[in-house]
Amino acid sequence: MSHTGFELDEIHDAVIYQHRPAWAIYYRGQDCKLQICWSARDGGIDFMLATLDAPNEFGLLNLSEKWQFMLMLSDVHDDLTTPGLDADDSLVLSWLKALFKIHFEAARSALLAGG
Repeated sequence: MSHTGFELDEIHDAVIYQHRPAWAIYYRGQDCKLQICWSARDGGIDFMLATLDAPNEFGLLNLSEKWQFMLMLSDVHDDLTTPGLDADDSLVLSWLKALFKIHFEAARSALLAGG
């Protein structure tokens, strides 16, 4: 993530969310934080954004109410097709990179505008 201006802040690799394993990776940028998280309960990887004062807490729990889903903040419409359950890892990673590239700037702007 360093190419986007984010630096690794912290890793939580032993989170429990709704009685199942989960993890989160936190990055700090100049004007916001990025969290990449996964839970066995939800079965997918999510991008979440927060202001710099947000605690590094698992975003799906969001006790501070500061973490927001990147895709919910973004007003950009994409034509990406969600990979199927049988998709290989490289296809899923390519899709996640494309999601981030398409939606990040709009989501970041909305977050900083108070979204």
